[in-house]
Amino acid sequence: MEDCEQRKEFCKEITTLSRPELEEVYRILRREGGEFSENSNGIFFNVESLPASIFEALWKFLQFCKSNAKELDERSKIIVDMGVINLSK
Repeated sequence: MEDCEQRKEFCKEITTLSRPELEEVYRILRREGGEFSENSNGIFFNVESLPASIFEALWKFLQFCKSNAKELDERSKIIVDMGVINLSK
């Protein structure tokens, strides 16, 4: 995927993250030395101007979060199915 497209997708997908996941995004930015501003409404950063190494760390974390959410959803479905099977016995 082209870098510009990847950054656009990141901007869309970041809105789906939970609060703890967003807090980890903040920690990654701080740890990696990314530029951001902060006020009472939250933190703000320009995805377009992030160095490639910082964006790569954020991208990997986003993919990790999406993978976890998918696995959790699949496990939840299995648990629900098992409950239905157990109730029908």
